[in-house]
Amino acid sequence: MGDVLAIIPARSGSKSVKNKNIRLINGKPMIAYSIGHAKQAACIDRVIVSTDSEEYAEIARKYGAETPFIRPAQYATDTALDIDVFVHALEFLKQSEGYSPELVVQLRPTYPIRRISDIENMVQYMKDHPDVDSMRCIAPAKEVAYKMWFKDEANMLHPVMTDIPECYNMPRQQLPKIYYQNACIDVVRADIILKEHSMSGKKIAGYDMDENFDIDTEEEFKAAEQYLIEKGNNSQL
Repeated sequence: MGDVLAIIPARSGSKSVKNKNIRLINGKPMIAYSIGHAKQAACIDRVIVSTDSEEYAEIARKYGAETPFIRPAQYATDTALDIDVFVHALEFLKQSEGYSPELVVQLRPTYPIRRISDIENMVQYMKDHPDVDSMRCIAPAKEVAYKMWFKDEANMLHPVMTDIPECYNMPRQQLPKIYYQNACIDVVRADIILKEHSMSGKKIAGYDMDENFDIDTEEEFKAAEQYLIEKGNNSQL
């Protein structure tokens, strides 16, 4: 069985929460929590931070991650795609070291709180199911897609979901359960990233979660920090 590589993508700058990836949260840079999660997971063989900033790279190394490269600027914009970041990282490692992992775990640094057991369970699932391309965390959606609409230029509504006739008129209890991807942990085969140029492939398994500690606003930052303070800086759920 091949290696499992954790990649933490951490570009500098942020519009919503300034420099949120390295902002101190209960006394530690945000990115330090995800590095710690990866290092605590027995299933992960290497932990790499992909960043465009030498300052961020220095902080990452301080907390135990590798920074074998500085991410090129074109892959560190607001509109840069995950796939470009991950292809760059995997191709760099292959060309410079001859290193090719089997599985890649994406741990976004905006999640300072997650269960180590979730990482390990997801990696084990992928090892046990070689026909599955990737696995993503999902959580029950609060809003029901079957009651959502597109609106055209004439102000006319068109249902988003069309597989059930007039689903928008049905009680939500009778409608299929809907999930959203909460982006806490993704596990994908390296070959899918490099050969199919995809972060998911076509056969995608779901891993159920109830909690969501993604930080994109000041309010979410404060809520996560309060949780960490109350838990005595224990960043596991």
